[in-house]
Amino acid sequence: MKEVIIISLLLIAMISCAEGASNSPDNYNIPQSFDLGKNYYTVNGSPDLNANIIGSNDFDRGQTATLNINLMNKGKLLGFKNDKTPYDSDEIYAAQTEMKLESSIVDATNVVASLSTDPGSPIEVKSVSQEIGSIKSGENSLTPAKFDIKIDKKAKAGEYNLYLNLSYDYQKNVQIMNPDVTAQTYDANRWYGIMDQNLTLKIKVNDQADFEIVNTTGSLSPGGENMIDITIKNTGEEEAKNVKAIINPADPLSTTDSAAFLSTIAPGSTAVAKIKIKADSEAVPKEYGIDTVLKYETPEGDIKYTAILQAPVEVKEAGFFEKLFGWI
Repeated sequence: MKEVIIISLLLIAMISCAEGASNSPDNYNIPQSFDLGKNYYTVNGSPDLNANIIGSNDFDRGQTATLNINLMNKGKLLGFKNDKTPYDSDEIYAAQTEMKLESSIVDATNVVASLSTDPGSPIEVKSVSQEIGSIKSGENSLTPAKFDIKIDKKAKAGEYNLYLNLSYDYQKNVQIMNPDVTAQTYDANRWYGIMDQNLTLKIKVNDQADFEIVNTTGSLSPGGENMIDITIKNTGEEEAKNVKAIINPADPLSTTDSAAFLSTIAPGSTAVAKIKIKADSEAVPKEYGIDTVLKYETPEGDIKYTAILQAPVEVKEAGFFEKLFGWI
């Protein structure tokens, strides 16, 4: 059976919403090859794509993750109108064939998906548009759309919107030409349109402890040793239990105290890690950074480690008495 397909890609004005899409038929231009006088039926309906994130949508600040998004077509035939009555056997065959092919109005083809966020959002989408393929009514996409996202390390806990922008072709109407009931052949003139849908997905940035070194007191001289106080603040939304500061100074600084226990730090509270630091006798007077990592326990009992924090400590030039008598 041969089939002549004439495609006209047309823009549809869409209403953006999370539940589905709507089109405005007045915005379609009828292809010149399409003779409405030979059309037996006008069918109402369209594809209706829905989306959901596969797996958890909860993430931590600073996390990079891949979102797997499943698409499902819930498009439905809403009804039809009889435009022309068939009379002879060929016309009856044409009308029956047209009605059968018109059911494809609810299928989405050549689906392309892209993901975006609100301006100023701490969520960054790292992936480009994804080609999904075709999705028939009542079916899911063969493979999920995959988008890489990065959550800013300073993102506040809470929900954030992601906008899934979908564009696809769908069959607007079908016209049967040259029907031959005896040979069971016909030509089909298909009228296609383009539809856009904008769906809103939500992800959650979890409450969690977060830390910042807000102050360092104490200084050193070349060849000297002193107690350095490192003040650490929990800037997050969740308390941290059994906090341990792990200290790793680099040359020319050293320590015999590799850790300090800080107990529990509530949100907004501070704790002081007291560490004895020694400066090499050849240390150049300037500010140095002490690598500090915090090990802590979440309220759920999970053990976590922070990224490396820098505690500044200054090595000052030795004073007169220090040069004369050595470090006191």
